Amino acid sequence: MSKENKANEIEYEQRMERAFELMLYEKKSYDEFKKQFAQEYDVTTRQAENVWKDVRNRLKERYSQNQEEILTEQLNRLYDLLNRCRLQGNRRIESEVLRDITKILGMEAPKKVDLTSNGETISININITE
Repeated sequence: MSKENKANEIEYEQRMERAFELMLYEKKSYDEFKKQFAQEYDVTTRQAENVWKDVRNRLKERYSQNQEEILTEQLNRLYDLLNRCRLQGNRRIESEVLRDITKILGMEAPKKVDLTSNGETISININITE
């Protein structure tokens, strides 16, 4: 990688810091962001749109990582509580903890809801003769 490419990467990251400020702290809308960013850095609107997309992708990635860490931490707490309940013989709390773990892992059976027939049987007659 040449020095010019490294300088461009450093410059891009500095611009990204400003882009984060515009989006998160100054709460610029998409159109406001494009206009202001393009003016500040003397770039095209299209380049400003690409920076906007990059910031959004980075934010999504950070949020996703944070959410996974929180989920893992919560599951570890529940498994610890489950173990203590088993050791103490507390079946009621053990059962509740197991239900919570099942919900978090998304393993619970979906609830069936009948939105169309109010529990009445539906009869469909199809006549295929002309």
